[in-house]
Amino acid sequence: MKKFESTMKTGTLAMLLQTALLTGAFAQRGGPEVPLMRPEEAEVVQRQTIEFFDAIRPAAQQAVASTVWVWTDTTGRGKRPVVFGTVVGDGTKVLTKWSEIAMARGPIQVVGGDGKTAKATVEGVYQDEDLALLSLEGARYRPVDLSQVEAPKIGNFLIAASPDDTPASVGVVAVEARSLREKDQAFLGVRLDPEHSGTGVRILGVEEESGALEAGLKEGDVILSVGGRAVNSLIEMRTALAGFGPGERLEIRFQRDGGEVKVEAELKEKSESYPQLPGGRLRQMEKMGTTLSLVRGGFPSVIQTDMQLERDHCGGPVVDLDGKFAGVAIARADRTRSFIIPTKAIVELLDRSPLTPQEAQDALAQQREERQQVGQAAPQGQQPPKQRMIPAKPKQAENLRRHLEDMERLMERMRAEMEGLE
Repeated sequence: MKKFESTMKTGTLAMLLQTALLTGAFAQRGGPEVPLMRPEEAEVVQRQTIEFFDAIRPAAQQAVASTVWVWTDTTGRGKRPVVFGTVVGDGTKVLTKWSEIAMARGPIQVVGGDGKTAKATVEGVYQDEDLALLSLEGARYRPVDLSQVEAPKIGNFLIAASPDDTPASVGVVAVEARSLREKDQAFLGVRLDPEHSGTGVRILGVEEESGALEAGLKEGDVILSVGGRAVNSLIEMRTALAGFGPGERLEIRFQRDGGEVKVEAELKEKSESYPQLPGGRLRQMEKMGTTLSLVRGGFPSVIQTDMQLERDHCGGPVVDLDGKFAGVAIARADRTRSFIIPTKAIVELLDRSPLTPQEAQDALAQQREERQQVGQAAPQGQQPPKQRMIPAKPKQAENLRRHLEDMERLMERMRAEMEGLE
């Protein structure tokens, strides 16, 4: 009977989630109204949104008491809630996103959904994970249960909790826990055509000493699937490769001269000579209509989901449909991906000593210096690798961020209205 109830619960939520996605029910994020929507359609969307979040609310309820708002002044215009936090330890410690509070001007406070407030100081920084450990004074909250260390599987539902009883977001696992660090990533060694339309992704060139070259791939081939997963865009190609590591072999199915061919290719470690996927258009696609996290890559272990997290809703706990803690929401990466640090990684992280805040700031300064040196030494036309940085001038950064958000919202409205034209 218990298994039957669990199956029914998952099936019902799956149906509601599909309905919510198809009707744009994630408008709960508080953005501008949906263009070209008739009043009766808006009413249906609103009703389905309420039904959907009513269905998942009980699962997220257990994590509400372990989720806090982190308040501070990062712009010089006064305190505001800048990010969520996850209560750990004995209830007087909070993990939150370091890059969102690193420029804090003055004191930091945390506020629970019940209004309980505590003073907070940065005890340490886990820089690779972009997490800060806060120590609280004046209040104690309920910590998350870290006993479940098994990571969720592909297709499992996850819910991002918030300090109130409305979940911040919901989605499914797209890629299981993996490293996003450069040294841990695997590369096939192909340059892809961003202008290709139709099935698959077209190869513009193949890198020397790459797995693609060894497998016989060449310019003009159209890759149809990678490791059994169909690919029809640059983003899908990147996602398909994300679950593999250097040294692993996978099947590549591609089209050449009107016929289909299958080969097996070995993935290699990234080389400095490997160019990035065509970046300008891809980055524009990823950011369309979305406010991304300042730090959104390079994590040692993350789960990839399709959650539509707001940037200031990162840092809080994520649970499964049974309400069990699955990890900490760490970044909105682009319009289709958000990252979660899994429970096992959180447990391991809390067992080691963090950097002091000063050491973390010194490390950021060193990154800036190294980036400048690399930029000066880089060959003409070759971009230096991106470093994980915090903007140096908070006021200018906030103004720029606000203008970019306005532009992104305008672009999203224009895109949606153009798609609606016959």
